[in-house]
Parts: sequence; structure tokens; C-alpha cells
Amino acid sequence: MTENTVVVGAGVVGLATAYRLARDGLAVTVVDAAHSGAGASVNNAGWVVPIMSTPVPAPGMLGQAMRWMVRKDSPLYVRPSPRPEHVRFMVGMLRHSNAEDFHRGVEALVSLNERTLALFDDYGRDGVRFEDHRTGHLLVFHTRRTLDAYQADTALMQRIGHTAVPLSGDELRDLEPALGAHVRAGLRCSQERHLDPASLVRGLEQRCRELGVRFLHDSPVTGIHFRGPVATSILAGGEEVPGDLFVFAAGVHTGPLSRLAGFPLPIQPGKGYGFDDASGSVTLRHSVYLGEAKVAVTPLSDRLRFAGTMEFGSWDATIDPYRLRGIVRSAHEYLPGFPATAQPQGWTGLRPMTPDGLPVIGRLPGRDNVLVASGHGMLGVTLAPVTAEVISAEVAGGEQAAGIAPIAHPFAPQRFASRRRRAVAGGRRGRRVLPVLAK
Repeated sequence: MTENTVVVGAGVVGLATAYRLARDGLAVTVVDAAHSGAGASVNNAGWVVPIMSTPVPAPGMLGQAMRWMVRKDSPLYVRPSPRPEHVRFMVGMLRHSNAEDFHRGVEALVSLNERTLALFDDYGRDGVRFEDHRTGHLLVFHTRRTLDAYQADTALMQRIGHTAVPLSGDELRDLEPALGAHVRAGLRCSQERHLDPASLVRGLEQRCRELGVRFLHDSPVTGIHFRGPVATSILAGGEEVPGDLFVFAAGVHTGPLSRLAGFPLPIQPGKGYGFDDASGSVTLRHSVYLGEAKVAVTPLSDRLRFAGTMEFGSWDATIDPYRLRGIVRSAHEYLPGFPATAQPQGWTGLRPMTPDGLPVIGRLPGRDNVLVASGHGMLGVTLAPVTAEVISAEVAGGEQAAGIAPIAHPFAPQRFASRRRRAVAGGRRGRRVLPVLAK
């Protein structure tokens, strides 16, 4: 059995992974650079939506971004930056913004999502406590053309039981009277759920502690020690933390971590904005996606959460007031009861993005006992439990790893290796170590 497993990152993906490995019987330490409950894992819409699991790079996406560059409050914005890694990342996204890569990515995400809801159900049965809502999800649009595009993207999810039923504007208003007259069509997705993401983070951490997981908060990783291809310890917050297995699940910070490990992954931040409204000016039962505006609206027990926009090229948590006002304006357009003059207290979250829009899950090339679980973009909450399942199977090796291999393959870090690196890694596969470390 692995004596010491170190998970770097106490966000939702890191906690889900620590929880799963602890349930497997491994001794787990979670290391995080920040305090508990910070970052994108709590500053998000809180949606569990396999139906919306599609890669961000899509046909025409960057062209639309260029047209939106003149609007300071646009849903998608690429901030000009001379940093080489940013330029390479955006070029990579452009390369993947085609129909073939997009549909290949959707297919991969369909397979990955097959057990998403069942795994969340398992959380509840095992005592992970969080605010959970199962009222379904609505995607609403001003035009039928936008609906048709989304319906085409979601069609494959019907294979795993996630349906999107077309509705007229009046039918949508029967479900949610707060929607305005400009909403003319939409999709009802009754299997989708939403939750309070902060409560999920708290619930997972509490359950991890009950399982004996050790936590080191406010401990940024500044070094990694190796013996050949095997990591032996990390330096975190001035403390050397030894381990037999390491999992990098640190969101946007996984890129720098992987660079320390000798295999830099192209994970860059996509800044999202949002705010909470407790005024009661609008009430909703379903989580609602404001289609053309690309704004998520989430009804929680004591407030309504609004989240939207994607901004590339920014690593900080500063709030651009124009982008926040863009969300307010969109909210008023679709939900007339929400005041257009609202001046909410905003927040931001840095979503870990990849050039092809797919998560990075699996063994880091050239490192026998280092795995990665990051790059989930806007799907961190949705995909956290199944990501942990993939990592668990990789660690166990044998039949478990073989069984999950077809599903996990599209998300392997190896896809970002150069041809030379792939050749070297291919020659090393004969001495895979992870199954030896498993119980």
C-alpha cells in the first residue's frame, strides 16, 4: 500500500481526489498555497451539468472573440499580452477551434460524464454534506438559431441519459415567470443539478478529515525532489513533505508545478466574474443559462448567484467594472425584475484552461509517481468526482487501470508531449511504477 500520498491543491478537484484515495485506504496529505475555501472552486456557478460539457475551443470561437474585443463588457475577451506562453496558448486554442476537434472533445466528455450523477449520489450516501438542488436546468435564448446550435452540441449527451427538450418562450415562462418577453425559446434539461460550491468544498474537506487526511494550508510548493524519475518529496511552505505518490490538482497553478517537475503543461487562466444577490428582486427554481449573454444564474438557499464572461491573459483577481456591469446588463435583459442599475460586490475565479478545452488527467510523462488532475475549465464541479475515479484507477493499476483506459486516454498529459518526448515516454512504458505502489 502507498504509505504517503500527497495531493497538491485543496480545490474541488483536489479534495475529490484526496477523498477518493483516502477511501481506497491510502494515507493522504493535502497541500495548498492558500487558505481553505478560496479560488475558483468556490467562485463559480456551482453547476453539475454534463449536458453542457463541451470544449471551449469551438468553430468560430476565436473569431467571435476578436469581434468582441471592441466591447469592454463582452462575454469573451482576450487581453493582449506579450508573454510567450499566453501567445502559444491562444495559438493552440485557435488550432483546436474546428469542427473535428470540437466533436472529438464532446465525444470524450460524454464518456467521462457517464457516472457523474451517480458519483454525486455516492457523496450523499457517504456523508459528504453540501447544499444540493435537483430541480433541473434551463437554457434560454432570444433566437431560435442560438437554440439550434446548442441543441446540436448537446445531442450526444442523450446517449448517457441527459436530454434537452425544446420549449417555447411561453412554456419557459410557465416554469420561470421571471423570464422576460424577449426570451423566445429554450431547452429544459431535467437531469442536471446545481449546488453551493463553497458548501461542497467544506463538505469534502470535512469528510476527508474524518477519513484521516492531513491538511497543510497556506503552504505554496517551491520545489520538488526527485530520485531519477521518481519524486520523493516536495518543499511546501518551508516544510519538506515526503511521499510515495504525488497528484497535482492545483488548478491554474498546476502549470508552474508541472514545470518544476520537468514537463510544463499548457494550462492558462480563464478569468470568470460573478456576484451574489440577496435582494429577492428575482426568484428562480431552476438554474438558468442566458444563452446569447453566456451568463449562468444559480438559485441557492439564501441568494441568487450570477456568473459569466471568460477573460484570457489575466493572472490576478482584480475586477474589471465593465465586465461586471456586462453581467448586470445581461441579467436585466433576460430577467427584467433584476435592476439594471444594480452595483453588486463582485468576485473573480481563475479557471484552469487548456488549448484543446479538455482536462488533463493522468500520469505526468517522464515521472513514474506524479499524476495530474487539472485543466477542467468551467467544468471543475461537474467533473471532480469522475476525475478522482480516473486517478484512483491509475493508482490501483491492473484491471482497474485497464478498464478506465479507453475513457481516460483523451485526457492524458502525454498529448502535450513533443514527438521526441512521446518517443522517450513510449520506451519507458515497460517499467510503469504506479501499480507497484498500489495496495
